[in-house]
Amino acid sequence: MPAKEQIALEKYRAVLTHLRSLPRDPEGYGMIHQDAHPGNFFVDDDFNLTLFDFDDCVYGHFIYDLAMVLFYTSVGEPDPAEYTGRFMPVFLSGYRQENRLDPRWLKELPHFMKLREIDLFAAIHFSSQDGDHPDHPWSARYMKGRRERIEAETPFIVYDWDSLAQYL
Repeated sequence: MPAKEQIALEKYRAVLTHLRSLPRDPEGYGMIHQDAHPGNFFVDDDFNLTLFDFDDCVYGHFIYDLAMVLFYTSVGEPDPAEYTGRFMPVFLSGYRQENRLDPRWLKELPHFMKLREIDLFAAIHFSSQDGDHPDHPWSARYMKGRRERIEAETPFIVYDWDSLAQYL
């Protein structure tokens, strides 16, 4: 994180403190992909999902993998909450076929998405000469207003997460 981003760094540390306080029970914690975005999975014509690129695998909370997928598939959506309402029931119904996750974990989705939001904010700063005005069009769109959102603790997606409990 660049030295000038002290507030973002404080927000990052606060999110990490919260996430590190979460229980590591076997039902909600284990080996995860940790980089499950559309560039690292393939969906075939029968809607079977195949993950690849496992170099970022770690032991972590299962909900983090779900947050990563939602984060990356919703970036750039004009109405992220509406997208979440369409995407997550289908995605979680498929997830449930392979793994059961206690619905209490849903309330942690915003925290894990905030972690990814700040991680990506820092990575774009690191990889570009001017993180405030990156050359790559996707990065430039992502960074627009991002500092303000992070500093204001604006959730990445505002959504009624409990409404998804029926799909887990």
